Amino acid sequence: MIKNIEVSKISPHYANPRKDLGDITELAESIKTNGIFQNLTVVPWFSQTTGVGADDPKQQEEMGYIVVIGHRRLAAAKLAGLTKVPCEISKMSYNEQISTMLLENMQRCDLTIYEQAQGFQMLLDLGESVTGIAQSTGFSETTVRRRVKLLDLDSEKFKKSVERGGTLMDYLELDKIKDVNTKNKILKDIGTDNFKWNVRQAIDKEKSEENKICIINKLKKFAKEVKDSKGLTFVKGFQPSMGSKIGLLCDSTQFEYFYVITNYGSVDLYKKDDEIETTKTETKKAEEIARKQREEIRAKLWEVTSIAYKLRYEFTQNISPAAAKKNIDVITQQLLQSILDCDSIDLEDFAEFFNVKVDDEADEEEEKINKKVMQEINAKPEQQLLALAYLTIESKTRSYFNWQNEFIDNEYSNRVYDFLEKFGYQMSEEESSLRNGTNELFANFDNENFDRGND
Repeated sequence: MIKNIEVSKISPHYANPRKDLGDITELAESIKTNGIFQNLTVVPWFSQTTGVGADDPKQQEEMGYIVVIGHRRLAAAKLAGLTKVPCEISKMSYNEQISTMLLENMQRCDLTIYEQAQGFQMLLDLGESVTGIAQSTGFSETTVRRRVKLLDLDSEKFKKSVERGGTLMDYLELDKIKDVNTKNKILKDIGTDNFKWNVRQAIDKEKSEENKICIINKLKKFAKEVKDSKGLTFVKGFQPSMGSKIGLLCDSTQFEYFYVITNYGSVDLYKKDDEIETTKTETKKAEEIARKQREEIRAKLWEVTSIAYKLRYEFTQNISPAAAKKNIDVITQQLLQSILDCDSIDLEDFAEFFNVKVDDEADEEEEKINKKVMQEINAKPEQQLLALAYLTIESKTRSYFNWQNEFIDNEYSNRVYDFLEKFGYQMSEEESSLRNGTNELFANFDNENFDRGND
């Protein structure tokens, strides 16, 4: 049923997911000149408490209507001075109203990610299933679940991150972190150069904690935890950031073993060997302390170096064919320089870069495997050239420190960053401090004392 209804009897829907109608001045001018071409969709007014209207049709008419589709048109019509607007009166249920408003706004890209999440949650609270929401709105079930999961985040920090231009990809990156408190801390970094660095660091830290638990559980089978290593002989140190393997150890029946969880997060294994311990000189004890400190600092340096490598690698993987073609001269120049610097690149490196899966255990001839890899690579000529230029200068072990944990100005590391920055790569503060030698880890080890311990 379509009729002209007085604007004074039409109210905005209180549950409309879109909170900001935007600038309606231009729309108001158009309506003032040409009128409204598209009807508003309204429902009879209903009680926010009971969800139903009045039993008396006359009373219901006096109560007025609520907009389901056309909130901007209603606001613009009021601004233009119209007294009546054409409306289609619908009898859709409350759940259908919410779903309709969600779909209408989403199709026009009028909702922020936060408003989408709230809208989906509203439908779930009304008893709708994820499957039902997906069918009624046209979004996948995965999308619905991911949007709703975002509401676990601090609402104020979430909204502010959206206002700073947070994208869906940003929140998908954030979702890789398991701990919600950590996610909330990193929300403030969305829209800054440090966001990806902090996400990667948090992911690695969580993985490191998992590795530490695994290492401790393995050591518990033959060793006891102690608070300090006094009177014990050091056997081996385990850095959770490097994995959870503990390797082959001495026969646990020959010695009594102990482990210490250090302040740096590493786990050190010791054994009780009174004969060796009593003959140790103070110099050797100092040497052991210095060596441990050196290993702990080195582990921290490798952690930040590893994150920097992962960020560079992922950035380069996602450079589009258009960007590669636009910068073909940059790629070609780098390729020429790199070819002069190194002899060759393994085909396995290309396979990994292009995410080509090769079954190492498959009973296939090497020639066939190589052909399969090349077919995948040759399908992307621009990316192939980019990969060749990048892989000749990139390395997982690229670092800005020497064996004494001292800063070194690494020419090849600089070349990697100089190359990627031409594509728009932005260094985080941590990477910048590694490159210019100001990272605090470079100053945390007393090389002079370490050298004396080795005398």
